[in-house]
Parts: sequence; structure tokens; C-alpha cells
Amino acid sequence: MPPVEMRITAVDPVVLEVPHPRPYRKAWSPHAERSRTLTLVRVRTAEGAIGYGVMGGDARGAVAAVAPALLGADSAWLQAHAPVVEAAGAWAVDTALCDLLGKEAGQPLARLWGVCQDRIRAYVSPVVGKPDAELADDAVRYLDAGFTAIKLRVARPTLREDIAMVRAVRDRVGESMEILVDANLAGGVAPGAARPAWDYRRARETARELHRLGVGWLEEPLPRGAVAAIAKLTAEAELEIAGGEGDRGTAAFARLLHAGAYDVLQPDCAASAPLSQMRKIAAAAELAGRRFVPHHGSCGIGLAAHLQLCATLPNSPYVEYMLDPPYRTVESFQQLYGIVAEPIGIDADGMVPVPARPGLGIEIDESRIERYRIA
Repeated sequence: MPPVEMRITAVDPVVLEVPHPRPYRKAWSPHAERSRTLTLVRVRTAEGAIGYGVMGGDARGAVAAVAPALLGADSAWLQAHAPVVEAAGAWAVDTALCDLLGKEAGQPLARLWGVCQDRIRAYVSPVVGKPDAELADDAVRYLDAGFTAIKLRVARPTLREDIAMVRAVRDRVGESMEILVDANLAGGVAPGAARPAWDYRRARETARELHRLGVGWLEEPLPRGAVAAIAKLTAEAELEIAGGEGDRGTAAFARLLHAGAYDVLQPDCAASAPLSQMRKIAAAAELAGRRFVPHHGSCGIGLAAHLQLCATLPNSPYVEYMLDPPYRTVESFQQLYGIVAEPIGIDADGMVPVPARPGLGIEIDESRIERYRIA
């Protein structure tokens, strides 16, 4: 019996403006935020199935660039569609096609790609700049809530201040939590920020001091284009160096691997690479002895997509879990106030079970979308 073709009838981008419960300032930025802009993409087939994807900002132009090549095509031809999607940077379209692939088969995406784990360890990832004592209090609350790993943001003017913050958290949680650290420097320093850009010496000294505190990795300590310096730091540092969330496309990650840059690669299906092509990045990383831990994915749609992917990978030990109440809550950040119908939570061991429904494994409440639609 020949395979059933699922013809694409619509590629529909919806721009959302989603308010934060409270305005906040990220630890590495001088500017307060009140909301964030996202583009939700719906890919429909003639049979009435809908696949969903998401990416940051207003991505209507990128989606419009790929729609003519997809309309009338079979949605299952992921590898054939991938070059068009990559060329336009329309990552959310690929996520939606992956969602359709599972829905059409009636299986979670991970089962189609081959499962090797059915739950992934969460590291909680707060972002708001706070005094050391408050950050330490927060870490204890996350530990009490069941998280076994946390990512801290080193964004202070001096090395001494950065290390004091990490030490304050380590002193409170002891060895009960894995601590990861993000410098958020790959994209550069925002105008008006109090901290300087790091040179190699600052990055190397930070890595050494963090290793003494038992930190697992240091993320994006140098500018994104400084590949040779990143590779040197990767080779010399006592702890793992992670990064790549803002690098765009599979070729960029191939260059990083070839250069020896980063022990942990962190692409994002909502920002830097198509979900279907992230499998190739992960496989190349595994063969190179590197780990693969995606960046957060923008909301619950991206989180679910990354869970489905990481469930198929032996070198993917963590999933990033964005949370920082009352500024970023599960309801506001992950669920987009109910657009993603059900929350994805951790179990008693601090692990995130991979969603078991077909496709990405999540349900979208279409009735909630118009409330936040701006285009």
C-alpha cells in the first residue's frame, strides 16, 4: 500500500505580544521588559491536521519566504523542505512540520525518530537580576520544588562580584544542586550595561574560579564570532564551555565543531536551527565527543519540541526550564496564558517526562490566540 501524502494547504504566521506578569530586568541587561513578541506558525494539511511551531519576534517575512515552496507539497518531506527553511531562517515552520509528522503517524515525534530516554533532567533557568541573598533564597526554593540543577547569570562588573554570587548560592544549596553558569556575552554587551565585555583573560579566570566551586559549565563567555578564542578556552578550561544559541543554521554548528569550540552545543529550534536538522548537529556532536543541550525554545511549544528531540539522543542530559516567578511563571512564559493548554512540569526526581501525545505532544487552545495577536 503506497504511503499517504499529506498536502500542505496553508502556512499561517500569527504575531503575538505576550505580557509579563510583572516588568523585569534581565541580569545582563540595563533595560526593563514588559512583554515579549513571538510568532506562532500553523502549518495545515488538506486532511485538516495542524502542526505548530514558534520563534521569537515578528517572523512573518521569513515565513512568507518559504510558504510558496511548501504549499501543495507533502508535509512529510522534511529533508527536502529543510534547505528552504534554513535559507529563510524560518525555524518555526520546520517545528510545525515535525509536529505534523508525529500527528499524521499518531505517535510522539520521539518514537518515530527512536527513543533512548523518556525523561530529561531539568535545569531551572531564572534570568532576573537580584542581590546575592535573594538569588540564594530562590535557589533553595527551586531545590525544595524538586529541581536538581540551576543556571545562574554572571553579569556583574567584576570577577569578584560574579564569584561571590555563585558562592552564595553554593553555600546555601551545598552539593544537592548542580550549578551551571551563563555569562550571556556571545551577543555582546547591551548599551548602558554596567558590566564590560570579557577578554580571554577574564573568561579564563572566571572558568578557573567557577571550577573550584564545582560548577558544571560556563556558557557563552566570549563574543559569538571569536571562534578561535572559544576553541582555545574549550581546550584549556577545567570545566565545560557551552554555547551556540545564537549561531544560525547547521553549517554554523559544523564550523564550531570543526574548530573545537564548545564542549556543549546549544542550538534552539525557535532561534537558530530547524528542529529536524538539529538531529544532525546532535549526531555530529556525539561523534566529536561533545554534549548537546538545546537553548530554551521560547515557550512550551519549543520546550516540547526539544524534549521530543532530546529523548532520541544519548548525549543530551539536560533540558532548559525557564522559570523565575513572579516575573516568568509556567502560565505566562511556558503556556502563554493558556495558548499551550497544559503545563509541562518536573517529576519527583527533577526530571521532565517527554510528552506522550502525537507530534510534539502538546495541545494548543486556538481560542486563546486572538487575545494576544497583534498581526
